[in-house]
Formats: sequence, C-alpha cells, structure tokens
Amino acid sequence: MNEEDLNEAFHDVIVRSSPPPSMDPAHALDQARRTRKRRRVRWAALAAVPLVVGVGAAPTVIANYTGHRSVGQMVAGDTSTTPVPTPRQVSTVTPTAPATRKSNDPWPEGQVDRTATAGPRAARAVTLLQDLRSSVPTGFGTPDLKYPDGRRMSYPQSQYASNDGEQDYWEYMAVIPVQKDDRVGQVLVQSTTPNGKPATTPCKVAQGFWGGTGTCAVVDVGGKKVGVLTTKGADARYDQWAAYRYDDGTVVYLAQTKKSDNPARSALKQPVFTAQQLAELVTSAKFKVSS
Repeated sequence: MNEEDLNEAFHDVIVRSSPPPSMDPAHALDQARRTRKRRRVRWAALAAVPLVVGVGAAPTVIANYTGHRSVGQMVAGDTSTTPVPTPRQVSTVTPTAPATRKSNDPWPEGQVDRTATAGPRAARAVTLLQDLRSSVPTGFGTPDLKYPDGRRMSYPQSQYASNDGEQDYWEYMAVIPVQKDDRVGQVLVQSTTPNGKPATTPCKVAQGFWGGTGTCAVVDVGGKKVGVLTTKGADARYDQWAAYRYDDGTVVYLAQTKKSDNPARSALKQPVFTAQQLAELVTSAKFKVSS
C-alpha cells in the first residue's frame, strides 16, 4: 500500500466514526449536574432501607431504655404537629377485699378451710382457753383429760364464720372438761366478732347459740343485760348458758353441762356455775375478742 492509499483509508475511518463530544463549557456543566443528581437519588434509596427497619425497632428500644416510661415524655421537644399517643397506664393498686363474702371466694389469710390452725387468730383461741381454765371456781379441777381414742377433751378453735352475703367475722371458742371427784362435766366459751347484724333482746341473743331452746331469763350485771337460757330435755348439748352482746356487736357465750361428751365419764352432780356466776363471767373483758 502506497501513501495515497493509506491517507484514503484513514479518511474513511474518520468519516464513519461519531463526532467527538462538544467542548462547549455550558454543555459540560449541565452534564455534570445531571450526573450528581442521579448519584444523590441512588444514595437516598440505599439509605431508606435501614431507616425503614429502624422505625419498626425504635419503640421497643425506647421502651427498654426508659423502663416503659411514657413515650410522650421522650418526644417533648419534637416540633412535629402530629400528636404522639401516650400508652395506657396499668394500675398496680391491689383491689380491696369484698365487703361481703361471695360464693367461691378463697378462705382468708391462706387457710385451706374455715379453721385457722396457726397465726394470731389461732393464738387468740388458745388465750381464751387459758382464761376459761382460770375462771373455774374452787372445788373443781380442769385436768387434761382425754377421750377413749386419745384425743384431748380440752381444745381451742378459731374459725372464719361468714357465709355468702355476710360481712367477714370470726368465732373463737374454747372447751374444757371440769372434774369434781371422779365425775366430769364440761364448759365452753365462745366470742364472736361483730357480724353486722342488728342488735336485739338479750334472750334473742341467747337463743342464737346453736339453736338452743328452753327458758330464758334476763339477768342484770352492773347495768348490763344478760340473757341466761336453761334448756329442757336430755338431748341438749349444754344444760345452761349466758349470752351478752356488746355495743360494738361482739357477742360472748358461756355454756356449761354436768355431763361431758365423753361417755366413759360420769356426770357431775351439780352445775359448775350458778346462773348469776354465768352472767357475771360472760361480761368479763377477758372473754371479749372483737377482731
């Protein structure tokens, strides 16, 4: 190939090639701006992905960090006009016990049934038993006798007495055998805390003890009116008892029988207390348990 052929081939290549980019400064500046704009769009799209994930996780992080404080407190400086809802506060106040007992209510103070076998309530019944022993008149003893099966004849008892629809109240009771010679009788004291029931006559109060029937007399003890009921018939568990209701609603019963509930023991020949003694003792402050 000679020089003329080479020049002609080079000319053909130049003609077939696209023209070079313009060297106009305005055109070059416009191209640069467009390129920068496209880059910004791409970077914004990439940044939005973690931001969306972060929005979902943010409430949990804030709640954990602040110990579940109100979100409204954390964004108090936000200038946004969109209101921030405050989570509903959960009450931590323990509800009070119902004023009256309802069906299926649990037994109070962790008991498995009506009877309190430990704690201050059981202790009150033990004190009641000790006070009853100390009240037996001279000439009678209060030995620790037992039934044929080995159970003690003396025992204290504390029980939750409320039924459905009644306010809470308790009964404290103590029973002891009383012996003279080889004969044995029995006495009982029961103190019932205020139960919300209205006051009534002394004999009505006395008739409320185990549904007893008999002849009732009102005995005056220093201005206090006491109902003393003497039963009739051999089927009564106790021969006689006194009943007194205090102004605050506490009711105390003091009962006696010449024949104990131990068939292996012979009955006393005489009552442990006279009617007047029963009336006086039932008003004694040591037998009043009001709580």
